[in-house]
Amino acid sequence: MRNKKNKAIKSAESVAALRASAHQDTDREIKCKDYLAKHFLKNRYKLLTSIKPHSLQKKILEKIAPGSYNYIVTRTKHFDEILLNEIANNIEQLVILGAGYDTRGIRFQKALRNASIFEVDIHSTQSQKKNVLNKKISFTPPQNYTFVSLDFTKDDLRESLEKHGFSITQKTLFLWEGVSYYLPEKDVKKTLNFVSLCKKGSSIVFDYSIKSFVLGDHSTYGGKKLAKWLKKIKEPFLFGLAPEETANFIKECNLKLLSDLGPEELSNQYLINSKGKIEGNTLGHARMVHASS
Repeated sequence: MRNKKNKAIKSAESVAALRASAHQDTDREIKCKDYLAKHFLKNRYKLLTSIKPHSLQKKILEKIAPGSYNYIVTRTKHFDEILLNEIANNIEQLVILGAGYDTRGIRFQKALRNASIFEVDIHSTQSQKKNVLNKKISFTPPQNYTFVSLDFTKDDLRESLEKHGFSITQKTLFLWEGVSYYLPEKDVKKTLNFVSLCKKGSSIVFDYSIKSFVLGDHSTYGGKKLAKWLKKIKEPFLFGLAPEETANFIKECNLKLLSDLGPEELSNQYLINSKGKIEGNTLGHARMVHASS
């Protein structure tokens, strides 16, 4: 159990490190706006993201984990964009599933002042996060901000949320970042089916792996290094979809597919630098879906 907790915290920190680095990007078209990510870093990640110039830092990150820096840029920007669009469409609740060190509830606090915010994650990660929020950011969660402790593989999501004031009768946006990969298909379906029960117009945005990667084809950009790392930490990908199956899978979960973006679409949308060129490669196995009830 302790090993599982440590893995979750390390995973959250590695993503925060990439966001912290992307916030330093010298190209205004690529730079991410997560100005809080740096506060969650310790030791090697803190050292890594302090390397100057930033171009050298990016080269080192690319060598360590090919495609990961650009993937985090695309994912952060895509999720931020959908959140802002849904705020404009008057969402009443925001649920961040497997929140890790996500900072959107803080970064967009003013825009979300009329919505209820629920951060869902395992207790160990939340405790670490609360400690950082208190000591380094001096953030005290407002009345509309709730932490919900939950283990996706054991606990019932709806029951856990409703205990903390969540209601399926309110229009909700669910952000589910970097989680589906590690869950059995039945758990992914259960989560999506729950979203389908929420008020019409509610939606979820999540990323997922293509099925071929899960089945052992690691020839995609960054695939071999990632597969080696997953084997090392003993956390294999369990869930994946072939792109041509995604629309039907979403339909089976009683949702409507709004978008399904792969590496090419994500690069063209979020990785065009100030010179008008695509800024390197992103992970080749990952895609992002937005679906509504």
